[in-house]
Amino acid sequence: MEMNRRRTGRVAISVTLAGLFGASAFCAQVPLKPGQYAMTVTYQVQNERQNQMRSGTRCVTASDLENPEAIFSDEITRLQTDETKCSVGNWKNTGRRISYDAECSNRTVHVEGSLSETQFSVVRTVTPKTSPKVLLKFFVTGRRTGDCKTAVGTGFEDDAFTR
Repeated sequence: MEMNRRRTGRVAISVTLAGLFGASAFCAQVPLKPGQYAMTVTYQVQNERQNQMRSGTRCVTASDLENPEAIFSDEITRLQTDETKCSVGNWKNTGRRISYDAECSNRTVHVEGSLSETQFSVVRTVTPKTSPKVLLKFFVTGRRTGDCKTAVGTGFEDDAFTR
């Protein structure tokens, strides 16, 4: 009887915490191997491909795997700041396919794509909240090139841009 009360108390606490943090807390892990990733971003505005490409490298740490926006972001060269962090929801991971939605202060995002343990290719459909009729699509690819070479926490190294 005492054991059941403790278990019931733990469940109640868990449910309460889930209610407080539920929608903004990301609970699953992105199934990638941590390490240095060579990344490329191309994009479309209103379904017209732009003649620009960004590329660089990013260190994906084990803690980054807890937030898909830290991995599949179209911002290769900048770390997320408090102003750009998003709440992730609707996470789906079925085999080699992933998808999720992100609600941010200045935009909404839908991401879907494919991945293996060491590479990924996703499409980010972004709608700015200030211009809801504008449709942006970012095509983000990444391939693991080895272990991280940067100091933990910096995230980026030798970013190169081509236009």
